[in-house]
Amino acid sequence: MDAMKEIVYLPTLADLLKLPVFHDAHILSDTGTEHPVGGVFLSEIPDYDDWVTENELVVTNCYALYNRPELLCNFVPRLSELGVAGVCIKPDRFLGGAVPADMVASARHLGFPLIELPAGIRFSEITKAVTDELLRRQTATLRNSLAVGELLTRTIAEGATLEEIASTVREITGRSVLILDAINHRHAVALSAIDARHWPQPESPIFFKEVFQDADRYEIETASNAFGSLFLFGERTGPELQYELLEQILLAIPLEITRFHLVHQDGERSFRDFFLHLLSDQLMDDAVEQERAKSLGFCLSDRHMILAVRMRKDERENLHGMLFHRTVFLRAVREIIGNSAESIRYIENGGDTLVLLSSADTGSSVSQLPKLLCSKLESYLAEHTEMSVAVGCSRPHVGISGLISCSKEADLALRAAASRRKSTALRFDDLGILSLLYANDTNQEVIAFIKEVLRELVNPSFSKGTELLETLGSYFQHLGNQRKMGEELYIHYNTVAYRLKQIQEITGRRFSDPEDRMLLELALYLYRFFQP
Repeated sequence: MDAMKEIVYLPTLADLLKLPVFHDAHILSDTGTEHPVGGVFLSEIPDYDDWVTENELVVTNCYALYNRPELLCNFVPRLSELGVAGVCIKPDRFLGGAVPADMVASARHLGFPLIELPAGIRFSEITKAVTDELLRRQTATLRNSLAVGELLTRTIAEGATLEEIASTVREITGRSVLILDAINHRHAVALSAIDARHWPQPESPIFFKEVFQDADRYEIETASNAFGSLFLFGERTGPELQYELLEQILLAIPLEITRFHLVHQDGERSFRDFFLHLLSDQLMDDAVEQERAKSLGFCLSDRHMILAVRMRKDERENLHGMLFHRTVFLRAVREIIGNSAESIRYIENGGDTLVLLSSADTGSSVSQLPKLLCSKLESYLAEHTEMSVAVGCSRPHVGISGLISCSKEADLALRAAASRRKSTALRFDDLGILSLLYANDTNQEVIAFIKEVLRELVNPSFSKGTELLETLGSYFQHLGNQRKMGEELYIHYNTVAYRLKQIQEITGRRFSDPEDRMLLELALYLYRFFQP
């Protein structure tokens, strides 16, 4: 757990000044009003400093001081030195109806709260109002202590869920709550009534981004094991949470996370072992593997796709930071995937997380899924520059051999993404020539590569494809010299420039980019080689 300052469960002077009894009071110096108030001291004696204690609110009409200039002059500095919460002065009777200007100046200079009381107020009214507020908060403290104790008992004995824990913390604090489970890639949200109106959809990316920026965050750990984070955010409608209660809450959450993990651990471990067995072992009997997969709720005949996710190490981050960003990012991945896959499974593989997507759908929408997902993930990473993430995405494949292909493609795409400086998500199809080097079916990959790079230029139905391919070949033959290209093609110099512009627009590649030039030349070479 991060080092936390002890939270004082007392009203601040700012809290008390909102009470009706202070409605007509005039705040002459408002600095320091966040000081906690533990009681009221009515000062009508010259030796007040022998009796007043720290955190008390001093209330006086200066009867014992008004005719003693040296004491009156030192009144505010002395109270500030003693650590009192502030002073309320009723000046109508002994100070000529106004607090002296030099006293106000002294309070402002020292950052000490000074409040001028109206003539009609009774000191007993202030004492009662402050005492009632202290009693209310003490009652709330007891009630919250009982609630946390009950929560801890239920978590241990009955198995309170993460959502129930979040709701209890919300009821105790009066604030909205977000709990991130870094072990099981879960989260629970419990919004206050005010925030529920502001956030009708608390699963949106903007919701999480704003929470992370504005919330009070507490790391959840026991015995140096990191479990996740607790966030308290939004306007506080009740007293602040006592440090001792917060400690108990941060103890209850790991109990729930550990229980959930143990309940699902056997199934997850069995599936992980089976998944890695399919990828690395020699398989003797497909029927046996199909049956074993079925017993784990996994259909090998579905279409599968793999996202390989790696949280790259940042020297500025500790373990909590990496776990936090991994949990947030995997939550975003699930949100982005939405209903595009019927099944989503997480497999921890070394330091990487494999997100296995499965769907019985074999339509064109599944084929377009890698491009759609990577585009959305790129947009997400562009908005969350605080994350250092590399993602590799395979193409969809069917069956055991297809699953093996998914793994190889995702791993290669991940390695390419991790080699880049900034966070990125790459498809296997984005890898260009690298996809050919690791292809299982070279001919099929070459054809796919040609279509990916040259696009409409190799579409038989595109009427200008032949002349543009001829122009592209001339470009490489003459190293981009447009005068020589025009002479060879028997076309005007301006026509050469117009065709080159068309090629760049159709392919999405730029001649000014060395990698794009290399891919275009290689794709053209392979296209000509594979033509009958």
